[in-house]
Amino acid sequence: MNDISSLPSLSDLLTQNPNLRPNQQADRFAKNFESLVGEGRGSEIQTRGVTPVEIDKTTPTERVTAPGFAQMFEDFIKGVDQKKKISKRETQDLILGRSDNIHEAVVKSQEAGVAFNLMIEVRNKLVDSYKELMRMQV
Repeated sequence: MNDISSLPSLSDLLTQNPNLRPNQQADRFAKNFESLVGEGRGSEIQTRGVTPVEIDKTTPTERVTAPGFAQMFEDFIKGVDQKKKISKRETQDLILGRSDNIHEAVVKSQEAGVAFNLMIEVRNKLVDSYKELMRMQV
């Protein structure tokens, strides 16, 4: 029961994701609510425990804030660089005697190596895809 109570509510999920569009029932509910408030009966609704929800009227194209491919790839490269710097610092700490955790230094070094190899493979696939697109007949 505790696991279920820790789940976020629907309103929390809707406020976290601005790309969700309200459905027609929500629009109808909002119109009915606005008409009740306009007639002066909004206090009845407030006393019943229902709070008004403002509906986002912007179009989906105006709300999209997802990063583009270039930004995503740039963040990926920065992440690989950060892993490399952490690995370098852990290795220096081990060599200079500031740390005696050899296991952590080896793990960080391997993690940085795997991330770098992944970045190289992704780059190679992108270059191959670009070359394939350039060879296509239009």
